Amino acid sequence: MHSTGWRATPCFTIRTLVTGVSLAFMTTTATAGGTAFDVTSISAMGNAQAGQAAEGGDASVIFANPAALTRFKRAELTQGAAFITVDSPYTSNQNNDGASTGAPQGQNGQVFDRNDGYDASVLAPNLYVAIPLSEKTVMGFSASGSHGLLVHYDANFPGRNQGRDIDFKVIRLNLGVGHKVSPTLSLGVNGSYERYFQSIKLKLNYREAVQSLLDQNNAGALSGPANALLQTPTEEGDAKLRMFGWAFNAQVGALWEPSENTRVGFSYRPKTKFESNRGVFSINETAAQTQFRNNLANPNIFVGAASGLAGLDLSTSAGDLAPYQRIKQDITLPDELRLSVFHHATPKLDLMATYTRQDFSVTQLRYVRESNGRLLEDVPQNFKPAQSYRMGLNYKLYRRLTLKTGFATENSVVDDQYRITILPDSDRKYYSIGAQLDISRDTALHMAYQKVKFAAAPVGNNNQITPPEVRGGDFKGTVQLDVNYFGIGITERF
Repeated sequence: MHSTGWRATPCFTIRTLVTGVSLAFMTTTATAGGTAFDVTSISAMGNAQAGQAAEGGDASVIFANPAALTRFKRAELTQGAAFITVDSPYTSNQNNDGASTGAPQGQNGQVFDRNDGYDASVLAPNLYVAIPLSEKTVMGFSASGSHGLLVHYDANFPGRNQGRDIDFKVIRLNLGVGHKVSPTLSLGVNGSYERYFQSIKLKLNYREAVQSLLDQNNAGALSGPANALLQTPTEEGDAKLRMFGWAFNAQVGALWEPSENTRVGFSYRPKTKFESNRGVFSINETAAQTQFRNNLANPNIFVGAASGLAGLDLSTSAGDLAPYQRIKQDITLPDELRLSVFHHATPKLDLMATYTRQDFSVTQLRYVRESNGRLLEDVPQNFKPAQSYRMGLNYKLYRRLTLKTGFATENSVVDDQYRITILPDSDRKYYSIGAQLDISRDTALHMAYQKVKFAAAPVGNNNQITPPEVRGGDFKGTVQLDVNYFGIGITERF
């Protein structure tokens, strides 16, 4: 896959590197175990990411195992991008599904699909560099996504009040080094800087919120008069939550080569703590919605007396509906354990496998208002570890052409009882094919396609979201994601 002649001085230009880094920061998001990004390497995508911590086929191995950088004897630059399509149809599982105001309710068996075939698409680029410092030590750099989620629903689907669109991504910059401590053992370490971004869009249903507030105080029967006195809007409002943050982390790895044809790779990254993320919750108010908020803040004598009897704090409720609110969040993303095996079985055939485990039980979705510490939303989901099993092979069809294929399975990190619309995670299977064309001794072209089939995922059963008025109303349905990746990349050796 790469030359064994060692050269200490790479000749690629700073301009090439800067261009690649800029591309890698454009955008990167997709779906995989929980929110783990699954296309960090176009070459590995052709094998369903099997063997990624042991193969060392190109510089992208730094993401999976920095110890495997010692496989490189020449400087190498790998750039790639995956075009991803996500289909997220929602099927109602009950009649009169969803809120009774704002849009027509769904009926049992009715399908809500934004587009026929795919509902969202994105381009996810990446960049990797490996530079030998000596015959035993290699330094590497990478810019790619580590976690991501992209889901866009039909604007009128019944779960829109819980979350209509989500765009979540974590971009990871790695700076690492691998060192060969013996002829058969290499050790490595990565230091990483990670940028967090999350955007959620939803529809606010004011009448459902009033009903929930009254129900909490055993005054649900008063919703009709309350809506009349408060002039509660029947139209739904457009709301958006945007969060930003950053964190540092590290990764350690080892590569054991018991024979010339066999390699075993191991890596571990501890959990990543994003502390004090900051963001904005905004509401695009109409005139009627502004008037409703003013009625809460300055109630007339009849509304004030009735709210007192019902135990409602209208002034606080008005503040909760302010059109611009600063929000903060602490969130922890899971640790990552990876074990890979690679075996060069024949001159034409490579076999590989990987086991990964990410413990999402440390992750909590909780948002708090920065000004007064009041809870915006707390979403208990009882997350559990994601475990994947991957296997793949390379077959050298011709001297310059290698074909790839792979298969993987991975479990959902959330049960049916807790699943929400903005994280419709479920058990899934990966099917991958790919190819590598060695254009010259120094240049290789990578192409891959991967399809991810998700099991049907029930949503609308989580009644533990607080405060209750943000649960999203009474809806029961099923989401079944269908994700396709189309990738192309190029490797240059110097």
